[in-house]
Amino acid sequence: MKFNYSAIIKYCLIIEIWLLVISQPVKAQEVSLAISPPVTEIILAPNKKVTQTFTIKHGTLNSEGLLQVRKIVPTDNLGHTTIDPTPLVPSSLPLTITSKTKPLDTPFPLAGDQTALTLEFEAASSDVTQDLYLALVFQALPTESFQASSTSVPGISSLILITITPSGVLPINLEIKDFEPELIHDSWDTLTITPSLNNHSATMIRPEGKYEVIAPSGKVVLTLPLYPNLILGDSSRSIAATDPDTKSSPIPLTWSPTWTNIGPYRLRLTITSQGGTKLSETEKVVWVLPLRILLASSLGVLLLAAAFLRKKRRTPQTPIDSE
Repeated sequence: MKFNYSAIIKYCLIIEIWLLVISQPVKAQEVSLAISPPVTEIILAPNKKVTQTFTIKHGTLNSEGLLQVRKIVPTDNLGHTTIDPTPLVPSSLPLTITSKTKPLDTPFPLAGDQTALTLEFEAASSDVTQDLYLALVFQALPTESFQASSTSVPGISSLILITITPSGVLPINLEIKDFEPELIHDSWDTLTITPSLNNHSATMIRPEGKYEVIAPSGKVVLTLPLYPNLILGDSSRSIAATDPDTKSSPIPLTWSPTWTNIGPYRLRLTITSQGGTKLSETEKVVWVLPLRILLASSLGVLLLAAAFLRKKRRTPQTPIDSE
């Protein structure tokens, strides 16, 4: 049996070149970045200042880093945001941001496996309560190996949410929306509601509260604490419950009735501040009925009635004798 050595060599060269090509992007994807804290919330009085230190873990990259502060905007009612690509104009902000360690908007060499950045925020003089939604963006600038392998630039960001208030009191104007459960619910199915909370004020708030299901007798059959989602100013956020197992993750507002749960049940949503002050409350009534049993019973009665009538029609009538 003869081997075509030239063809084998060609195939080996093709495979080797293909492996070299696909191995370069993999190196670019191996860059692991982390930033702490991922979210910072600051309440600041006019003419006052506060400092915050961020730790950026980037590994031992032979590269330069770039730190920038950008504006962010909410994109939906699930808490997602997007970073404004437009460079920030410092004079447009009602506060001054100063870096005490690494420079902003200027590349600097990365040393070690992490970088510490301390920012100072000083609010300007103002008699109006207002919010600022910013992000600290870190990018590992591409080296020659990165440029040869990929056009993407590894980066990570940390949210900086600032409220400037001259009085120390935050205006609150919340409204529960989309709380429209079905009027009649089958007791065999799980009841899930998806309400949202609208923040009509210009400042962010992190409310708490609870979701209750109340039986016709007045007994509370279900209580779920609400997950303390942050709601930015002039935006909305879906209302979720706190997972009773993890205590740290949101879950949908659900209730699984049993066949014994029959009648008008009240669904109550209570929104409170972190201090326990009631901010909003609403109730809806849902009739919980064993619809499947009722349907099956009705069909059974109809079938028995139909069978009885059919049998009666087929039974011959005895003639009556006349004298």
